[in-house]
Amino acid sequence: MGPSSLSFTILLLLGTSTASLSDYAPTLTACPDTSLTRTFTATSQALNPSESDFVAAREGSVIPQNWQTWLGNGSDIGYNTTAFTSFARVGLAFSGGGYRASQFGAGVISAFDGRNATAVAAGTGGLLQVATYFGGLSGGSWLTAGLYMNDFPMAQDMVLGSQPGWLLQEDLLDPDVLDTVQYYSAIDQSVDAKAQAGFNVTIADGWARALSYHFLSGTNLSNFFDTSSHGAGQLWSQIANAEFFTSHQAPFPLVVLDTNGTFDITTEAIPLDLSVYEVSPFEFASFDPDISAAAELSYIGTSLLGGVPVDNTSCVTGFDQAGFVIGTSSNIFASLLGTEAGDAEISLVQTLLGEPVESLSPANAAVSKWPNPFRGLAPSFVDSDDEELELIDGGSNGENIPLNPLLVKAREVDVIVAVDGSADTDDNWPNGVSLLFSAERLSTILGDTHQQLPELPSSTDDFVDQGLNQRPTFFGCNSTDTPLIIYVPNSPPLTGDAPYTNAPTTQLQFEVNETQNILDQAYANTIGGFVPNANTPDPNWGRCLQCAAVDRSRSKASPTIERSAFCATCFSQYCYDPSNLSSSSELPNRKLTYAGPAASLSL
Repeated sequence: MGPSSLSFTILLLLGTSTASLSDYAPTLTACPDTSLTRTFTATSQALNPSESDFVAAREGSVIPQNWQTWLGNGSDIGYNTTAFTSFARVGLAFSGGGYRASQFGAGVISAFDGRNATAVAAGTGGLLQVATYFGGLSGGSWLTAGLYMNDFPMAQDMVLGSQPGWLLQEDLLDPDVLDTVQYYSAIDQSVDAKAQAGFNVTIADGWARALSYHFLSGTNLSNFFDTSSHGAGQLWSQIANAEFFTSHQAPFPLVVLDTNGTFDITTEAIPLDLSVYEVSPFEFASFDPDISAAAELSYIGTSLLGGVPVDNTSCVTGFDQAGFVIGTSSNIFASLLGTEAGDAEISLVQTLLGEPVESLSPANAAVSKWPNPFRGLAPSFVDSDDEELELIDGGSNGENIPLNPLLVKAREVDVIVAVDGSADTDDNWPNGVSLLFSAERLSTILGDTHQQLPELPSSTDDFVDQGLNQRPTFFGCNSTDTPLIIYVPNSPPLTGDAPYTNAPTTQLQFEVNETQNILDQAYANTIGGFVPNANTPDPNWGRCLQCAAVDRSRSKASPTIERSAFCATCFSQYCYDPSNLSSSSELPNRKLTYAGPAASLSL
């Protein structure tokens, strides 16, 4: 058995580790005296007590000072912040989109980080520090792991600096022709250890181990091809023991996973009514009305029936491998089924991983296998009788921005910053479709459990025609019953330069200079806002962002505080107004074609 969560976290923080490749395998331990699951109803939700305690502590002792640091006394945006009885609760949501989304997201984080002096000078630096929640899925979950599994570093250091960085110059699936056999041998050792421990393994486990080389701690260019642990044994639940977390210096993280369900993924789109799950440092949960249950993450590998262990003499720990969490959230292999190229790619990876993965059918190999903690808990739950859940990429149902957990009513989030690195257009830019999918699922399925989105354009064509996918936009500026959405899309440089942030999702290798270009362009756009009919940054954008972030604080005051004249001017430029639509023609000289190299792998 590996070291305890606390001792292992201390070792991580000290930069040392005694872990081995086989620590990817879960282990048996005594069951706790406490319940491993909890249930609630759609109309009477309850958060995990540890989450509630974290939020209360961060908002009570950390965030108020961070607001003051960011806004001062509020006079620069026309307010006196001492008049606010409480501040808006802010959540950040980072979309999927592979390495493109994770690198773009890192550039955005750099622009929001109050530790970055140039971002502070621009007025955007500080938003990260006032956020209560942080959501990620797929490529956005890689960014989440890069932050939360590495002591919450600054973005530049995290990606390219002394962490030792994400090492994106080494291809994710084929890092070196001469050392590929050695690379997969090490991955196989971890996957085999999990299989020998009695757990079903799939391609997703190999994918998880490959991601761990880049986003977890312990790997550098010198040891990349040796038998170091490369993140094996690093658990998502260990985030709860990290000093930056126990001192409430970072937002509460949530990662989104989708279920594969009982339909033919080779011929059907994933229905919106299939379950969506979230993973926090404390729980694996779903607030969807047909489940409304949560399980303790530390014991998530334990076989449960009706919420209790099938074998009450031993429980499983170590299943919540951080690599497996983000590997599941980004498991796109199921989407490749049914095409000649996709089936060939799956077969190749199966061969590289060897047995027992090699002998699985493609459909069985392409999903992530999780023991079902909600078996027998709710008859309305479609997978209630299944021993395992088959989970896939968190954006597979079209909701590529992780809004779902941030809109849970019990979380009472007032403002959501939706960072969209999706590749919806032919040139790999977003077109707003993720917001539209989320709005549909919220209105048709999640009316009792989740807050709704504010009014949006009715189609992606409208979204693009109005230029909303090429500049930051505020949605719900005058809504009283929805959160305010600050939409930050990956978009061409506002200066008219050639773009590097729209790399194909299938590009699995980036040279250092390419990554730096992406970080720089994402950062520049995020601190720049936009000026209609110009190619220059908006000098007021930083303060306009502050206006949007703090706006819901006005309605929390009693009596309600009137929106300041400065912020009203900002909102007239940045708010979506169905009665006064904007146009993409107001964004001249935007170059759309990717200026980087061709994708290194076609999936």
